[in-house]
Amino acid sequence: MKGSLVKLLGFTIAAIFLITMVACENKGAAESKKGILFSDTRKKTANTTAPEAKNELVKLSFMHAWTKEDIDAKGKAFYVQLDKYKKNNPTVTIEDEVLPHDAYETKIKILAAANEMPDLFFFKGSMVGSFVENKLMDSVNDILEKDADWKNSFIDSAFDDFKVGDKIYGVPVQMANTHTVYYNKKIFEGAGIKSYPDTWDGFLEAIGKLKAKGVTPIVLGNKGKWVAESCILSTLGDRHTGTDWFYCIRDKKGARFTDKEFVQALTALQELSKMGAFNADMNSIDSNQQQSIYMNGKAAMFMEGCWSLSMLIDKAPKDIVEATELAVLPMVNGGKGQPRTTSGGGGWAYNMNAKLKGAKKEAAIALLKEITGKEYGKLTYEGGGMPGNKADGIDKSKLSPLFTKYLDFISTVKYTPVYDVQLTPPVIEVMNNGLQELLVGRVMPEELAKKIQAEYEKGN
Repeated sequence: MKGSLVKLLGFTIAAIFLITMVACENKGAAESKKGILFSDTRKKTANTTAPEAKNELVKLSFMHAWTKEDIDAKGKAFYVQLDKYKKNNPTVTIEDEVLPHDAYETKIKILAAANEMPDLFFFKGSMVGSFVENKLMDSVNDILEKDADWKNSFIDSAFDDFKVGDKIYGVPVQMANTHTVYYNKKIFEGAGIKSYPDTWDGFLEAIGKLKAKGVTPIVLGNKGKWVAESCILSTLGDRHTGTDWFYCIRDKKGARFTDKEFVQALTALQELSKMGAFNADMNSIDSNQQQSIYMNGKAAMFMEGCWSLSMLIDKAPKDIVEATELAVLPMVNGGKGQPRTTSGGGGWAYNMNAKLKGAKKEAAIALLKEITGKEYGKLTYEGGGMPGNKADGIDKSKLSPLFTKYLDFISTVKYTPVYDVQLTPPVIEVMNNGLQELLVGRVMPEELAKKIQAEYEKGN
């Protein structure tokens, strides 16, 4: 256990100074509308499913990444349900700490290493192993079994990323694919591309035609380091290696990152960059800017997960939304994977601090049910998002045509693992940093594969 904490501390210590500086800079703005940290201590009318919390004042700290500046359908549904909980629970005070995604992911690792977790938190599947090993959170099997209606509202496979053996350690936020090719069919047609290519050679040819028209073929915002890996390589890698290879890596059954198929995937990604498929400032802009450039008609494609749907529906001009089609990367020559797959899964979930007891724990359980239950799922679907819940009771008249198109699209593909959900944080850190260098030619595929393998072997 100590070894895991030391390793996690070693992984995150470089980020502590950055987080501290950000906190200092934002202290004065924390109580403002746009501040990163805010609290809500308003008293509400009573009604709670937490019996021990009815007559006892309870304060819960809750750290999450639902920033209100760039919010998708899941985030909107979350705040509706959170407000509902506050209104119905006058004895419970929720102290929210809200951080943008990239900063959140860094800080939660720091808090975990220091054993200073908030009462409720948001976490990625790749964090389950270390969080469980260091007794930061408990299994949620018992609370799920006590409320069959709540448990049965989830898609069964939404729990998969949060399991250790037969124990479940997270309440799913979503069932999301991380790879979708959003492309503008009008721009494609203007470049002489009649339809989305179904072969890798055809894909490269299409990129050449788009470049010849002076259009950015694929806008990439990899400043946060995760987009190239989670939204592109997780699927491109599977095209080359096949899914069994990944499971052998994950389960330590002999596969290596230096295997030729994985090196070929890194090579294919670097070749896309070399041929000018991406914007030159790919490592300097983030995923929100990536979406904005596409929405402004300045790029033919971008690759991101299903969370981008609600952003497009809400913010993109009507002509861009109407021109947007959905696809996945085509099959590669000689690859061991399947052509109609997309990386995806539950990805992120909620849990409670293992130290919670009594009224605080009951209040936390009630909050978890409120922000992940059927009503949350219904609101998310109707807003154009993909929750971890089954699609029950949805008013289809409220669905955007683009979201309806997405539901048809996703029904035709199969999910494969997302690297940064199922691999350990140290391995992902080396991979993500290395991909930034790979994309600008500072490291070659074979060299990066060796670096990732070396970090991987430290955990064996």
